[in-house]
Amino acid sequence: MLWWMRSYVDAWLDWLYPRRCVGCGRFNQWVLCEACALQVPRIVPPACRRCGAVQVEEGCLHCRGRAYAFDEAVCACAYEPPVRFAITHLKFRRWLRAGDWLGTLVADALMHPHRRPLWQADCIVPMPLHPRRLAQRGFNQAALIAQVVGCTLQLPVETRAVRRRFYRHSQVGLDAPARWRNTRDAFEPLPSANLAGKLVLLIDDVFTTGSTFDACARALKQAGARYVVAVAAAREMVSLPQEDAI
Repeated sequence: MLWWMRSYVDAWLDWLYPRRCVGCGRFNQWVLCEACALQVPRIVPPACRRCGAVQVEEGCLHCRGRAYAFDEAVCACAYEPPVRFAITHLKFRRWLRAGDWLGTLVADALMHPHRRPLWQADCIVPMPLHPRRLAQRGFNQAALIAQVVGCTLQLPVETRAVRRRFYRHSQVGLDAPARWRNTRDAFEPLPSANLAGKLVLLIDDVFTTGSTFDACARALKQAGARYVVAVAAAREMVSLPQEDAI
């Protein structure tokens, strides 16, 4: 679509369906109004470097005893309103402008001075969707977020590094053990992957148990990645059950 035609269509849709704040529902031009923007539950250092959760004491209760294939994790916010509303609107209501906003949150988190070593990353890999899921949704929310982060940090976005091998049940509603079973061996590197010796930022929308990040990081390591950082727009604060620790 020509740029001027798209601008006309967007203007017409804005008149027909006025934009609202995803947090409070009031009419607003941006994703969040000023009041709701102040309520964004950002996660800032010190945070758990292993799983990205808020660090409240020594020994993170969210990942205690868990061995991950990725080397570090960064999560921009807690998975709470209004961030949770933005993510669900993006994924299930095709509210695509939320992708730009979430990407900006992730880029801001990565640019924190405490994360200076990550500024030397070589590339970004968005969490891939299975082709069937991609066809159903029409877009990959992780890729939308990754594109914004890539532009901000001036890093290439690699979309042909790994792929999902199986179409499986959504992770939504599954408990921690089921999530780990559901993602086991779910990814494999592509022949076109060129990750040898690279520091890779693996980006997705939500980090819950880390099972999806773990499975994808294993494939990235098989492709030669030296260091993989799990990066999420939001961290769901679910403590790891004692019996699930390994």
